[in-house]
Amino acid sequence: MKSPIDGEALRAVMRHVPSPVTVVTIATAAGPRGVTIGSFASVSLDPPLVSFNVSIDSSIHASIVEAERFAIHILHAGQARLSQHFALPDSSSESQFRSVAHRSADGLPILGEALAVLTCRRYAVHPAGDHSLFLCEVEAIHDYGLDELPILYYRQGYRVPGDEVGAPLLSAVNRASSDTP
Repeated sequence: MKSPIDGEALRAVMRHVPSPVTVVTIATAAGPRGVTIGSFASVSLDPPLVSFNVSIDSSIHASIVEAERFAIHILHAGQARLSQHFALPDSSSESQFRSVAHRSADGLPILGEALAVLTCRRYAVHPAGDHSLFLCEVEAIHDYGLDELPILYYRQGYRVPGDEVGAPLLSAVNRASSDTP
């Protein structure tokens, strides 16, 4: 059954939701590969699981499905160009990593100067419409303690978190169930 919700309408509404900006890197037989991901989320603390999704139409999809391990880089505000670089479709391993500072650790390509890097093992992959949802078990956390703000993607542009908004608790309200919509 076709959904009554248009994908573009959903995309327009989701522009109101800031997304973290991460780059996922993997090792392949053809060399290291990476992709910018805006769907990164924490899933579980026990076991420690995180998730991201990748379009099945993307050139890196098959490589990520085959990968057993991933490095997820949480980017800071000074890394918008890095995010854009790994968002370019159809880039080869050589073109992706030729001008990017990186090293190999435990067989995974690790980019330089991210806020943090999570090295993960594939836990599960699930079909999710026109994407695949990847659940990853975190094996190691490398928090570099940089004094930088994380980068967010919001309303089609890169942003940083702003001022904290106070959120006092709401007072209890007594309403009859017929008063609610």
